[in-house]
Amino acid sequence: MYDQPMQDVTAFILAGGKSSRMGTDKALLEWQGKTLLQRALDCASKVAQEVCIVGDAARFRQFGQVVEDILPGRGPLGGIHAALRSTRTELNLILAVDLPLVDDSFLQYLVSTAARSEAMVTVARTDDGWQPLCAVYRREFAEVAEKALQEGRYRVDALFDLVPVRIIEAGELAALGFSTDMFRNLNTPEEVAQLEGRPADPGSDPRSSSAQPETSRSGEKAPKSDPYIEFKNVTKSFGSNCVLDGVSFEVLPGETVCILGRSGVGKSVSLQNIMGFLKPDSGRVIVAFQDITDYSEEQLEEIRKKVTMVFQNGALFDSLTVGENVAFPLREQQNMSEEQIYQVVDGLLEMVGVREMRDLLPSDLSTGMKRSVAIARALAARPECVLYDEPTTMVDPLMAQLLGDLIKRLKIQLHLTSVVVTHDMRLAKKLADRVVFLHEAKALFFGTYADMEKCEEPIVQEFLKLDELILDPC
Repeated sequence: MYDQPMQDVTAFILAGGKSSRMGTDKALLEWQGKTLLQRALDCASKVAQEVCIVGDAARFRQFGQVVEDILPGRGPLGGIHAALRSTRTELNLILAVDLPLVDDSFLQYLVSTAARSEAMVTVARTDDGWQPLCAVYRREFAEVAEKALQEGRYRVDALFDLVPVRIIEAGELAALGFSTDMFRNLNTPEEVAQLEGRPADPGSDPRSSSAQPETSRSGEKAPKSDPYIEFKNVTKSFGSNCVLDGVSFEVLPGETVCILGRSGVGKSVSLQNIMGFLKPDSGRVIVAFQDITDYSEEQLEEIRKKVTMVFQNGALFDSLTVGENVAFPLREQQNMSEEQIYQVVDGLLEMVGVREMRDLLPSDLSTGMKRSVAIARALAARPECVLYDEPTTMVDPLMAQLLGDLIKRLKIQLHLTSVVVTHDMRLAKKLADRVVFLHEAKALFFGTYADMEKCEEPIVQEFLKLDELILDPC
């Protein structure tokens, strides 16, 4: 859906200097090995084909095309005014250089939302207020900005009462998996150190960093060393049939683990143990950093708010339209208006590439499309982790590739932890950070896909070679 930058959008980076309140050194502050300016340019270029810098031309010309203020010394509104006076496109993304936690997935959602709206401004509003320096403005907003600047009124958000505005509320952001923490300003080396959870060292240059703290979808810090999901010697039998026999593996936060093996080896049973639909006969099951082995159904319901499952058959409600299916978990939350639900549904369906099917019934969809809708409905629950049960079974190769690309993109955009049960080796190779290979109730291998290809277990090599024959027939 967002493979290419949009041609009808121009992005403008408010870089500072004499154009705005940004400090003299902010644009060149380093975080994670890049200056804030370069990060913003890279991020915006994934959304818009043309990206310009708003600031001092002498200072920033080396980094790209620069637009200088027409009415200097008037703060961010002056920068927005200059951008809109210079633009050739109707839609214009404004991004302040001091918002490095904003990523391209949110910008893509912001721009696509603006493109569907006739509002003059598309902007987020969180508990901290408006976010006018990460917003989309139509070119005509320049007239409003110029009038305000000439009258000595410099606050951007004060103008939103005067024009049509498409507001992306905090609830909509949360439903789509976007944390409002992304609007956190980063202005100084001390703030870089604070973001990383370390004290600033006045004797060194702390302007570069190596890693962003791991966070959960709720915005809370997650333990870096603890697995999000872990099987500890899990055994499960049905009568005399032992399906899992002392199986152990783990899934780290933000990781994708694929469970491989032939039919009947316990792949789907593993997912049902993670969801709490089944309980192990022995061993322990850790989910969302909690030992859920002995949890009651009421306690498991809390876990299922964080971990959701996309079933092989999609499990859609046949009597509800695609849009109503996706809206179902949103209505259960009972904290959103119908307008907000409608906006989130459209955003989710667009994210998975089936927005035009919103009013169809599941019976009108192909198997692959049903799974795309099922993924959208799963995301509506704002999970931290998604379990996929054979997502590419019974779909054609093109749809299998599209589903694989979708799952991978969602992991990157939403920082999801994922477990994928599959027999599809191409899918596993595309998605897996690590692989569990089950055979005769045992975990014969647990590690990276590359290491699995080197594994000396005969059954693993047989599985790989058989798959090569199937995938690449002579």
